[in-house]
Amino acid sequence: MPTAAVYTCRATNWVMLVIGIPIVVLWTIISVKDPGLNNILVTAVWLISLLITAVTSTQRVTAGPVGLAVSLGPFGFPRVTIARADIAHAEIIDLPSGPWSSAGVGWRPRRGWMLALNTGPGLRIRTNSGRRVTVSMRDPAAALWAMGIAP
Repeated sequence: MPTAAVYTCRATNWVMLVIGIPIVVLWTIISVKDPGLNNILVTAVWLISLLITAVTSTQRVTAGPVGLAVSLGPFGFPRVTIARADIAHAEIIDLPSGPWSSAGVGWRPRRGWMLALNTGPGLRIRTNSGRRVTVSMRDPAAALWAMGIAP
């Protein structure tokens, strides 16, 4: 089995950046022009919009002999780490595109955690405890080889 020392992949969700940044700017303009009681609501919406834009804008995946690490956002937070010893099953999947696609960041009842900024190839992992994590990446087979798992 060929092995790679470490597999890394970075993805940028340009659609979220193109949509999210103007929304944050719009909420900033609204909060400056209308100081008052609504300012608390506008500030809360501004902070939520900024947080969602930051977290879902970039993703970095690192796979190696010690396991899988996924960092979201420009500062690497939140970060999900799965040790190689904790992986019970891993499979290569295709995240379909469309209005009800599987892409997104969040938890879904039957699919577990989704850390998929883009559609296309991905890796679905089930841990020894039963937790499921789906991650989008360009070359999931290379990630499996780097972790010492045959695809």
